[in-house]
Amino acid sequence: MRPDLIDLLRCPSCGASLAALPAADALACSRCGRRVPIVDGIPRFVDVPTDDAARRTQASFGYEWTHFNDWSQSGETNFNDYFAGLDLSSLRGKTVLDAGCGMGRHARQIAPHAGRVVALDFSRAIDQAARNAGSLPNVDCIQADILAPPVADDAFDFVYSLGVLHHIGDTERALAGLVKKVRSGGRIRIYLYWKRHGWKGWILALVTAARSVTTRLPFPVLKALCWLLSIVLQLTVVLPYRLLSALGVRAHEDWPLFVYTKYPFNVLYNDQFDRFSAPIEKRYDPEDVKALMARVGLEEVTVRPCFGWIGEGRR
Repeated sequence: MRPDLIDLLRCPSCGASLAALPAADALACSRCGRRVPIVDGIPRFVDVPTDDAARRTQASFGYEWTHFNDWSQSGETNFNDYFAGLDLSSLRGKTVLDAGCGMGRHARQIAPHAGRVVALDFSRAIDQAARNAGSLPNVDCIQADILAPPVADDAFDFVYSLGVLHHIGDTERALAGLVKKVRSGGRIRIYLYWKRHGWKGWILALVTAARSVTTRLPFPVLKALCWLLSIVLQLTVVLPYRLLSALGVRAHEDWPLFVYTKYPFNVLYNDQFDRFSAPIEKRYDPEDVKALMARVGLEEVTVRPCFGWIGEGRR
């Protein structure tokens, strides 16, 4: 942990500032006395959740990003999709929060454009994030709950949370909490799953029905099943899409699973595990995303399709 990170940290219990203990293995709240251990250089603000869904979610993403941990698999393609339209030069010298960083792929990629990046995750994926991005001189990692981010209000110029909020029971509360961390005039970007209608909706309904079983499976068993499913999808959907494209047939990014024509097989495999493991999964229409962001006080809200919805707004 870099010494100056403490200036950004706050007690998640009472909001007071923290101080480093003499042994340098923990932080302590100046008001309520809460102790925060520092393990492998990472402040650890989380405990094992008591809620079953939260516990499965924490364990699921910890397992996922430990086993699917190669950030280069998605590489620049993924970064360009999620951060399209963002003026990266505007982040020069700015402070950025990655809320739900997973294995740290986005923190690693946005760090060269920013002044400082704080990468936060509540699962053991934070250890993989530290391996992938923590060695960069302007990236700090903390293990904490997105529902109680232990960082100062009004401290960040840009906050992003991609593929996280739709896995949380109280999405609006989580987003409202993140908005408080953005300075006035700063921006926040989120990614949420989209609803599908018509025959695509029927496919998702089948997936949802399957999830009632798969979200209860042991992770190694689910991982093996997702590998088999991914093989089938690669052969019957992704490769035919590629063939059609090679033959000059105009493809459309709205087609189910079309995004995987741009990626290696392991990205498809990773995403199937993600889809079938996390216990909570919410989906939105663009109007839902706009309304959600407006309710938490954001202005100039825009929503665009990106195999889901990218929403951005200004505080």
